[in-house]
This record gives sequence, structure tokens and C-alpha cells, in this order.
Amino acid sequence: MSAPLWFANFLSYCLQVILLVLAGTALPALFRMRAPRVLLAYWQGLLVVCLLLPLLQPWKHLTAGSTAGAGITTISFESVPAAAAGFHPSLYRIFFAVLVAGMLIRLAWLAVGLGRLRAICRAARPLDPLPPCVGELKSRIDVSAVLYLAPRLDGPATFGIRPASILLPERFPTLGEPFQRAIAGHELLHVARHDWMYNLGEELILTLFWFHPGVAWVVNRIRLSREQAVDAEVVRLFSARKPYMSALLEVATGGLVPAPWTAPTFLKERQLANRIELLVKEVTMSKLRLSLSLCTMIGMLILAGGAGVWAFPLRAPWRVTAPAAEPAGEEAAPVAASTLKVVKKVRPVYPAEAKKAGVEGVVTLRATIEKDGSVSNLEVVSGPPQLVKAALDAVRQWRYEPSEKAIITDVKINFSLLDKAAAAPQASANRGEAAMTDTHPAEGVTRPQVISKTDPPYTKEAKDAKVQGTVILRITVDANGNVTDAEVEKGLDKGLDENAVNTLKTWKFKPATKNGKPVSSKLSVEVSFKFF
Repeated sequence: MSAPLWFANFLSYCLQVILLVLAGTALPALFRMRAPRVLLAYWQGLLVVCLLLPLLQPWKHLTAGSTAGAGITTISFESVPAAAAGFHPSLYRIFFAVLVAGMLIRLAWLAVGLGRLRAICRAARPLDPLPPCVGELKSRIDVSAVLYLAPRLDGPATFGIRPASILLPERFPTLGEPFQRAIAGHELLHVARHDWMYNLGEELILTLFWFHPGVAWVVNRIRLSREQAVDAEVVRLFSARKPYMSALLEVATGGLVPAPWTAPTFLKERQLANRIELLVKEVTMSKLRLSLSLCTMIGMLILAGGAGVWAFPLRAPWRVTAPAAEPAGEEAAPVAASTLKVVKKVRPVYPAEAKKAGVEGVVTLRATIEKDGSVSNLEVVSGPPQLVKAALDAVRQWRYEPSEKAIITDVKINFSLLDKAAAAPQASANRGEAAMTDTHPAEGVTRPQVISKTDPPYTKEAKDAKVQGTVILRITVDANGNVTDAEVEKGLDKGLDENAVNTLKTWKFKPATKNGKPVSSKLSVEVSFKFF
């Protein structure tokens, strides 16, 4: 059972992102890149590339020739066992439903977070009057924001636009001026940078990609780098490194009650160690080294992305393209289908997944028949993608009568699902047991009936190798009750196919009738070989 194209592309895309994120995570550590603003841009760029990967790469198209010219051989694929009655959802549909359900659940959770923010803001009271240091910071940074004192909230948070709202803990007025300056400066810088909009956008991305740990990791790195960039900006503006670190620790030890994740917060406990470490070390890099390292990292990321695309390519549906023009002087005349004689024809096996999904249709293949009668250069002209592989696998095994030159022809495989009642074959020791099935006859048409039959014998090679299984044949019974054609739909090795075909051709039938007159008909026969 082959996976649907969307599922295969989904897995390939996920693997591409994982490979890219692994490389993107290792590079900053390898090059000791610690500049917050650079890292923020780096991680944001990596996230954008991950999201746009399907658009940034060439899709692998499976090309096929056009239908112009050449003769056509048609094989009908009817009387195929239909799917069982009733609806049977496939694993792929269940998987897709789980993906959508996860998105909807996380979207609802996001709405709950926004509602909680609104409720906290309604319960809060404006910070009035503003402490002198906070009023000075608002004027210096030149932002419009309303500051609130929120009950049951020990961690500052910022959300909204025009005007933005800054939620501060109720104990904020009792803090010392250095702490007030550090906390208020951090939140006002978030407002100036419009970080709440970025944070909300990241939440929407996490909602769509809730299943992918790589995307969640990159978003986490973005948010850490954003907080570190704001930390560095606060220290630069106010030259207050130690008071700022003390403010971080003060809030952390004050019984932090985190604000909803939809708002950038002054402190997230998981990020505290990284932020304090960067503030303590105060690592700097020269502009030349920074530029060289960043360029090298981008180049290596491109290589990693290319490796991922090569290893796990995305595949496009079958695409029809016009065949190349014949060289001058070598133009081949179209060959009529009636002039081509098939000496070996293997019928396609209907894909189980296509049966379950009720997929039917005609697959048209363009084939080159070599001088020795073998089939080469098979191309898909048209047809349902779920049925293409089965048609290709079967026609590759066909053999035609040898000819003086190579011939191009079109082969049409008609896949049609019709209900049929299948009789269960019974096993017999060291021989084949044949069970006949046929389609429900049309109105006015009677079924053919077996008058005489024999069961196919085992071959010595099959006995020695202890080969067993089922050979499925498609036979044609003419109006005289004789078997005129027997084709192998599913075969076995060691001569069992030949025995089944040769034996079925000896069967005698009372032919089918239509309105009282004998007519030809087609049947499916299953020959079960079991070795004891």
C-alpha cells in the first residue's frame, strides 16, 4: 500500500525542517555567536526559511509524454474485487484529522489566553500617578503605553497596540527606583519594538505547526534572543547592569505567576539562566569577525538545506509534457494498434488503497516496443496518481512479437471497480484448487457455468522449493463455451503460472447468454496452491 502523495510530501517536509534546524542550532555554538540582535535576526530568518521551504525548492516532477501520434493498445481492468461495503477511514485520513484537531485545540487555547489577558486588564487599575523614573522613561523612549497594576500577577507583561498595555505587579510601587527603572524600561522597549505583534504571529505559527518540535525550538530561540536583545538595550540606555540583573532575580524570587503566553513577559524562568549568563559575560565580537561568521553560517545553512532537499525531495503530481521532436529523416509513422500483437500480457493488480478510496479511471502510458518485443521508455500520459504505479509495474512485464524496428504505442489501462461475489477456494494437497468468480451480470444476461474442469498440477520445481500461494487469472469464455484467453493478474514462480493458464484453457463452459443468445464473457479465477 503506497502512501498518498500529500502524506509522503508532509513527511519529507518535516524531515527537511528537522535537518535544517539541527544544522541551524549547531552553527551558533560552533562559531560562538552570542550577539543578541544578530542571533534574533538569525533565528527569525531560519524560521522564515523553514516555513517557505516548499516554495524555495524545486519539486520533483514525474514527467510524461503527450498523446499525439502512435497506435493505442487498450486493456480493460474490470471485475475487480470492490472495497467492502461501508465506509472504512484510512490511517491517512485519521492522521489528517488529528493534525487539524490539534490546530483547532491550540487555536482555542490561544483564544483562552487572549481572553485571560483581557480579564486581567479589566481587573487592573491604572498606575497613577506614574513614579518619576517611569515618566522619564516614557518620555525618553517616546512610546504610548498605559501602565496598570494587576492583582494576582507577579510578572510584568506587555500586550496590545495603540495604545499598548503594560501589566505590572501590585508591589511595583514599593520597589526601589533601580528596580522600577529596569522593569519599566524593559516593558517600554517591548512596546517600542512592537514585540507583542511578533509574539502573536509566532503563536499562530506554533498553532499551525504544533506537531513539529523543530519549529517550536526555533520559536523558543527567537523569544530568548528577543529578551536578550531587550536586556542589552536596557543596559546600554541606562548604564545599569547590576541593578538590572538584581531586578531579574527579584522578580524570579518573588513567586512568579506567569502572564498568558500571548504577551511578552519580563521574565520566563526557563530563560533566566541564559539571560543572566549573557549579562555577566558581556561577550563582544569585532564587526569583521561577526560578518565573516554570519556569512559562513548562512553558507553552511544553505548546504544543509540543499542536503535535506536532495535526501527528502517533495514530489509533484504527474505532469504531461510534449515529447521531443524526432530527428530529421527519422520520423516514425504512427503504428496502428491492430498491427501489434502481445505475446505476454500481465494484468495490473488493483492497489488496495485505491480500492478503499473508490479510485477509478484510465491510465494511459506511452511505451517504446523494442525490436525484440520488450517494453522500454515507459512514460505516463495521464491517469489517477494512485493507479499509475500498478499500471507501470504490469506493462513493464509485457512482451510483443519481435519486429524489424522499435515501435512507439500508447497503452490504456482501464481500472474499474465492480462488486463481485467471490467464492473462497479450498486447498488440495500438492495441487492447485481453482475457484471461479464473475461480475454481477447485467439485466438479461446469465452467468456462464462450468461443465467440466480439472485442477492445475504442482510442478516439481515448486514442490522442491515448497512454493505456495494464489494465482489470479482473468479468462475469456467465448459464445461456444471455450476459454479463448487466460491472463495472469497475480502470479507465482516455478512454473505454477503456466500450469494454471494451461489447465484453465481446457475448461468447458455453458456460455453466458443475453436475451437467450450465447455471448462471450470474462471471469476471474483464483487458483490456490498449497504444499503439504
